[in-house]
Amino acid sequence: MSGHGNAARVDAACLDCGSWSVTADGFCERCGLRQPGADEHAEAHLVVDGRPALGAGISDPGLRRVHNEDAFALAALPHGACGVVCDGVATAPGSREAARAAAQTASAVLLDRIAAGAAPDEATREAAGRAGEAVAALADPGEPGPACTFVSAVVAADRVTIAWLGDSRAYWLSAAGSFPLTTDDSWAVRAVARGELTADEAWTDRRAHMLTGWMGADAGAFEAHLAAFEPDGPGLVLICSDGLWNDLPDAAALASVALGGAGAEAGPLGAARRLVRAALDAGGHDNVTVVVIEFPPPDPTREPGR
Repeated sequence: MSGHGNAARVDAACLDCGSWSVTADGFCERCGLRQPGADEHAEAHLVVDGRPALGAGISDPGLRRVHNEDAFALAALPHGACGVVCDGVATAPGSREAARAAAQTASAVLLDRIAAGAAPDEATREAAGRAGEAVAALADPGEPGPACTFVSAVVAADRVTIAWLGDSRAYWLSAAGSFPLTTDDSWAVRAVARGELTADEAWTDRRAHMLTGWMGADAGAFEAHLAAFEPDGPGLVLICSDGLWNDLPDAAALASVALGGAGAEAGPLGAARRLVRAALDAGGHDNVTVVVIEFPPPDPTREPGR
């Protein structure tokens, strides 16, 4: 998780006192607590002009899993922000490493390519491809390879660019209307598309969540899906693992939680915390990871503090 430029950075919160003064070696400068490892809970947010804004991410192991096999990356771009969420495939060995490699690789490529002037769709396509290569490289010859799902978002001043593979999802959330931006690579979606089953029949089938697309050495030739969206008003871009949408699949319900009400913690961090809490309150059956990015991003030409 990294920031870009002088006006934005990523901070992590102390899980004991809530201070954002956590050192690079994992100690809180306020209370001295050593922060939990990656198997537990992680929070990060982008800071613009000294205030939490633009984007936030949270990953939590949930209430039923020993390890957190999700990963996320969040970074500020010259004129916006990007995020990546990856979910390690539990049936494959090395899933945690696969998710982390894909998220970190994709985020680094997005930062480098967009800072160099590449168009968001070009940078996104390259980032997804490089992330897949990083996961495939983790496999040992002749052995089952690590695997993960993937979703990324590049949020610019007038456009949102999404890439995905598997069943990690992206949503547009706003008071004016909310809807998914991705379609799962899953057995249920394929069965419905072929006219073999109704949606209700497919999603209640025991095979419903079987993946038909993923990143990994055994994924074969793949190309991540790419989509672009031009919002006509303010809102939030949400990317998440299935630990969230398995319990809250409806976009309107996600928006109701994320946008909150009077007195709710404002900004992307507040939205991310409410979404994770909703998943845990619903049972926390799986690792849950969310990244929330504001649209539109702050105008980089405005004076700081104004």
